[in-house]
Amino acid sequence: MDVLLRGGPGDGQVVPGGGESVLWRACRYEITREYGRRQGRDLRVYRHCADCCEPHGRGAEDRCE
Repeated sequence: MDVLLRGGPGDGQVVPGGGESVLWRACRYEITREYGRRQGRDLRVYRHCADCCEPHGRGAEDRCE
């Protein structure tokens, strides 16, 4: 099953996945009740969660691993 990512660095990406959350690169996305239309299909939307992809006040150490 493919899902649609919203927010964060993967915004708009269509990726394979399912379940409560998916990982895209080093970022976690959680399932929502929303559906979005992409590539002629209705896909479940997963929203970006705050993780290593967003700054947390660590200065130059902020980056995905």
